[in-house]
Amino acid sequence: MRRNNKLKEHKSPALVIVCALASSGAQAIELETGNPDLSVRFDNTVKLSTIYRTRNADLGLANSFNSSSAPTGLGQNAGDDNFRKKGFVSERVDLLTEFDAVYKRNFGFRIGAAGWYDRALHGRSDAIDRSNGQTPPDAFYRYTTREAGQKAEILDAFVFGGWDLGDGRRITTRLGQHALQWGESLFFGENAIARAQGPIDIYKLLATPNAQFKEIIRPVPQISTQLQLSPQVSVGAYYQFRWEEDRLAPAGSYFSTSNTVWGGSPYFQPMQLGPGAAYSLAATGDRKPKNSGQFGLQMKLRMDETDLGFYYAQFRPKAGQLYGQLGSGPPGANGLLPGEWYYGFQGNVEVFGASASRSFGDLNLSVEASVRDNMPLRSGQMLFGFYPGQLEPRAATGKTAHLNLSWLATFGPSFIAQEASMIGEVAWNRVLSYNDPDKTLDSGRTRDATAIQMIYTPTYRQVAPGLDLSVPIGLRYILNGRSSVMSWDAKGTGSLTLGVDATYLQVWQISLNYTHYIGPKTPYIDYSPSVGSNPNYGWGNPLADRNYVSLSVRRTF
Repeated sequence: MRRNNKLKEHKSPALVIVCALASSGAQAIELETGNPDLSVRFDNTVKLSTIYRTRNADLGLANSFNSSSAPTGLGQNAGDDNFRKKGFVSERVDLLTEFDAVYKRNFGFRIGAAGWYDRALHGRSDAIDRSNGQTPPDAFYRYTTREAGQKAEILDAFVFGGWDLGDGRRITTRLGQHALQWGESLFFGENAIARAQGPIDIYKLLATPNAQFKEIIRPVPQISTQLQLSPQVSVGAYYQFRWEEDRLAPAGSYFSTSNTVWGGSPYFQPMQLGPGAAYSLAATGDRKPKNSGQFGLQMKLRMDETDLGFYYAQFRPKAGQLYGQLGSGPPGANGLLPGEWYYGFQGNVEVFGASASRSFGDLNLSVEASVRDNMPLRSGQMLFGFYPGQLEPRAATGKTAHLNLSWLATFGPSFIAQEASMIGEVAWNRVLSYNDPDKTLDSGRTRDATAIQMIYTPTYRQVAPGLDLSVPIGLRYILNGRSSVMSWDAKGTGSLTLGVDATYLQVWQISLNYTHYIGPKTPYIDYSPSVGSNPNYGWGNPLADRNYVSLSVRRTF
């Protein structure tokens, strides 16, 4: 493929480490300290993976203009254009390193770091659309190459301690960078209490559709504590020291559906606003909120066979609202008027919630309900600067209700397998009331929306000496609505995943998956209904032409 023929040589630190570990035959290390009260462990997990696009890009999604010269995904289509040919779209190596030191099983610290290198995001791409927003059109922007193609980052970095207070009471505390997830949500944590507790890695979710929410919530600097008052009652609290936004697919990477994303991608967004009024808006940096003011409280009760939870939290929104400010200067060399775009993350959201969980034999059912106040709602085009002194429009906010129902079930022998499991969740949200002072609420959004995700997994033990197999079948689907609160797509969209997972000798893990996207092929921002009018946002599935097969091999040393 073209992008593989023009690759430059890159010596990735992560790749060097992987090769060194593989050649040395390293094993998981339990360091000998000479002190029976001190335990030190050092683990490394190496993963090699690849993704293969199963068909060429649909021209209605990969091109900026359709056959009638009307704009479709104008300036938002680089992710499809860069990989418009079927073939390998990711060739990646990951390294996860974890170090733990524990003294008397009560005190210690933990450090975890991850690094990755993706060969497919270096060099030129398949792009041929000169209006895709990249300069030159077939070159990945350096931010995308850095974030998705070659990076290392610290994940966990915290100290912890636990103290017995007598009479069955105990307090534990963590200080530093770590992740929390309260409540009972499995997949739709963004619709649950857990949304208050940290940013999420949407890029990772798109690349691994069967991932649970606990796998995509990102760690942040904070202090958290849990006090066990009795075997039946505990209370917890946390306070976060730094705000961070969600991680999106970097603009122009395979799973990206928009060139204008927060986090540092200075792409241009051409906007046709009427006859003779065309603007080229340049990225000028996001408007981020204060770091302070994010905290939470919880109480957990055990009543017979039922676990109850009660929660209160405050958080700053992790998903941004796109703004465009039109300039008043003369047209540039391209004939377009100047302007700028940026993302705003305004507001302070309050959350009240409760949860319940109970097991009935081999079935566990959980329910979680919450209400948010001052929650940002999906607003339309936030454009201003049509006349001198025009103020930035205020985004719509509202009071919203959220409900999550989840289940975990195990099954005995059947004609399918000797054992199997199913996990799933239904999530619903509703706008109870809203405040829209500048009439910016997206009129195409609905008051209610419902989504479902479930994974059925038959398992086959010892199909060969030392080899276990499982066959996860996953579905994520929007049942109704176009949420005014979540970043879900429209009704009738989603993804279906069929996989085979193999575990060999309990150390090698191999996964082969096929993902098929469901729903109409529509750009995330669709300009096609009529030139000069407001575009439609999220009417279909912008990933509908990006079905793929993924293969990964993982080993922990």
